[in-house]
Amino acid sequence: MVAPPRGAGDPYALRRLNAPRPIDVRLDSTSAPVALQRNGRWLNVIELLDRYRTDDRWWTEQPISRTYYELLLEDDRIVAIFHDEIEESWFLQRYG
Repeated sequence: MVAPPRGAGDPYALRRLNAPRPIDVRLDSTSAPVALQRNGRWLNVIELLDRYRTDDRWWTEQPISRTYYELLLEDDRIVAIFHDEIEESWFLQRYG
């Protein structure tokens, strides 16, 4: 027998794949990310690789307005994060 993923719950329950997760971000004077916290450790941004904004579903009750950043971190990882412009919150976007 194999233990359910994450140690508890229904192993057959549906869950969203690649759901964004809240993240703490430090910003510079221009509001660009300069560091983010992963696993309790602050990592500096070495390079901003890409930045773009998405505004969608403006005609619905739940519009989307996000600014995405692709970042190279000091541990040589590349991550995608976004700022939710409506909620004023930061999230780590996971792919694959």
